Amino acid sequence: MAERANLVFHNKEIDGTGMKRLISRLIDHFGMGYTSHILDQLKTLGFHQATTTSISLGIEDLLTIPSKGWLVQDAEQQSFLLEKHYYYGAVHAVEKLRQSVEIWYATSEYLKQEMNSNFWITEI
Repeated sequence: MAERANLVFHNKEIDGTGMKRLISRLIDHFGMGYTSHILDQLKTLGFHQATTTSISLGIEDLLTIPSKGWLVQDAEQQSFLLEKHYYYGAVHAVEKLRQSVEIWYATSEYLKQEMNSNFWITEI
């Protein structure tokens, strides 16, 4: 087993390749048995951090807002009219795409705001 003084502290994200290198270095320094113990402790720490910093949502927190139906229907109608304008040559393809994105983005943002206010009401 190598001296602990040879180990260096690294504070960074580790991807799959980095994890393989770390495990290999741990095995080289501490052997298979102690490395297994270290990895078990690391797994426990990761699980603890993941569960203590997360939030819990119930299905009642995700209820659909009443205005969603008519908002989506309105966006679909606007998209249909936009498609007709494009078909008859009144709108260029790029402009059609831009307006379509704008229609659905605005609808999505409005729904998100409504869902957020609904979410905070259920939190109280």
